[in-house]
This record gives sequence, structure tokens and C-alpha cells, in this order.
Amino acid sequence: MGLVRREGRVMLMAAMVTIAAAVGCWTPAGGAEAKAGAAKGKANERIGAAVCLQCHSQFEKGWYGLRHNRYRTSESAPEMLQGCEGCHGPGQAHLEDENFGKIFSPKKATGLKAVAMCFQCHETTMKAASWLQTPHAKAGLGCGTCHEMHMDTKQPALLRDKTTTLCLSCHREEEAAFRLNSHHPVLEGRMGCTDCHDPHVGAGKRALLKVNDDKCLRCHLEKRGPFAYEHQTALHAGEASCASCHKPHGSPNPRLGTYYGRGMCLQCHSEIAGDARHRPRVGNCWVAGCHSRFHGSNANRFFLN
Repeated sequence: MGLVRREGRVMLMAAMVTIAAAVGCWTPAGGAEAKAGAAKGKANERIGAAVCLQCHSQFEKGWYGLRHNRYRTSESAPEMLQGCEGCHGPGQAHLEDENFGKIFSPKKATGLKAVAMCFQCHETTMKAASWLQTPHAKAGLGCGTCHEMHMDTKQPALLRDKTTTLCLSCHREEEAAFRLNSHHPVLEGRMGCTDCHDPHVGAGKRALLKVNDDKCLRCHLEKRGPFAYEHQTALHAGEASCASCHKPHGSPNPRLGTYYGRGMCLQCHSEIAGDARHRPRVGNCWVAGCHSRFHGSNANRFFLN
């Protein structure tokens, strides 16, 4: 949790010793067993955020005003969720440890333990068990990879940086695709990664997609239909998909095409390559003046003009 000022901890310990000496020492009844129980109880004692910030002063500026902490400092929050110890656990043992250990640090945790403290409050975002199935979790990422819990970054949802910047810091192939001749305007700032992807959910073939083709059709309304004659693509194991013909991030071909010209159509309609009625013409299947309604037609089952 950053560098800790040793002198701050020493001063706190000295104050605690002075107080203990003033009130006198006592031995709990029950002998060694009772002493052990008392020691365990002491290790679970809370010391309060004000004590934590004496050493972790780099987080002191604006800590009480940070949106993430407004709930933790309010009277409505349960005691176990208040202050620094609401996330990191009781601080007494940590304060007394010479090596600054005996405290929970998500940076040193893995799997469920690394995100469990966040899901104490954020179970409405998703369940911890569901998070572990996501590609992000399987790649070893935790909440703190994208979110800053201790300082104000001036970004929504406590993000460490702008959404697109964060995503593309890992997804370099997608960043390159956004620089191709035909691309969605993400780098230009007119779209963001989270317009199509939800970073907190998803598993399997279309991981992190919010709503598959419906997401495309929310912007491209003219392609939605319904049409009297629907064009059912089948490149993805018989499953109709915009991605059968279009690369969602970027492509060297016009209109985000997966292939150039009539090569796109020949991926499915291979029989027309040797058909005399389909002699080579200027342009492609739709520019040549034939199948211009290839997304769907209300007039012709061959999607002709």
C-alpha cells in the first residue's frame, strides 16, 4: 500500500506503550489459554483510518472526500466496512509488526481472495464466482488493475485512466486494428470500448460482448429489418452474425469487410465462381448493380435491386 514512514509507526507505538503503562498491566483470568485468547482478540482490534493515515500519508490528501470513501466514513456503514480496515482488515497486528505485515493486501492475493473485499459492497455489479469465469480474471487481472481505490483520478467509476486508454494498454492488436483504413472511430473518441463490451462479464466464444449482433444494430438501424427475405450468414457454425462479414475493430477492406470485394460472398457462395451466369463484372456482387440489398430485401429473395 505504498511506502510507510517508519517514524510514524514508532511514534504511534510509543504513545500506546505510554498509555498502557499509565493504566497498569493486567493478566486475564484463565492462565495461558486466556492470554492467548486476549492476544488473538488484540490482533483483531481496529485502529481507525486516522491512525492508518499517520503512516500512509500519501493517501491522506482528499481521502475523506473521495467518493469511494463517503460510504465508508458514514454512520450508515456497518463497522466492519468502515475506513481502511473495511477493505484491509483490522490494523492492530499490522501496526505492531516490525515488518509491516499481518494485513490484507490485494496486490499479494490471487483468485477469489484478490477481489473478495470489493464484492463485499459491489455484488450488484456481479457475483465473485461469475467474475472468476471471465477472461480478465483468468488472465490474472483484479479490480485494482483498472480501478484506483485510494486517490481521485477524476475519472468515472474510480478508473485509473480513460476507458479506451485502459483497454488498449493490454489489447494492442485491437489498437492496431483501429488504425486500419476502415475502422470504428474509437481512437477519434466518438466511440468507446465499453459501448460494445462489458469488462465485468462474459465467458466463452463471445466473451465480454454486451449483446452480440443487437449491439451492432442499435447503431446500424437500417440493417435491422425485419425483411421479407432475410440474409442468413453461416460462417460461424451456422450462427448468424455481423462478424461473418465484418471485422468489428478495423479492416484494410472497405466497410470493415473480412474479405475484399466478391471474395466475401464466395466464402459461402462458392458455387457461383464457376457459374457462367456470373461472369466477371466490374466491381463486386453489390457494386455491379445486382445484389445491392444483401442485408435483407422486401422485394427479391436474391437480394436484387
